[in-house]
Amino acid sequence: MEHITQIMKMDGEPFKRIIGTTKPVFTQMLAILQLAYDQLHQNGGKPPSLSVGDKLLITLQYYREYRTMEHIAVGYGCSKSSVHRSVV
Repeated sequence: MEHITQIMKMDGEPFKRIIGTTKPVFTQMLAILQLAYDQLHQNGGKPPSLSVGDKLLITLQYYREYRTMEHIAVGYGCSKSSVHRSVV
């Protein structure tokens, strides 16, 4: 299960405390990133190991919580290099 699915079930203050922004702003960021991703990959390619939503969550966690990339990678079941590509 994607982490984004769990996070989007939250509302109000708990959402803002965990993510660092309000749900409408987060939804807007996600829509912009999804549009850019779809345009970039319209000709196909290898399926990503992480969804656009999870990549956004990883980036926000990295900058907000100062977690190491290794720690985030374990939580998402991916490699450190996948986390690095998401953040950079």
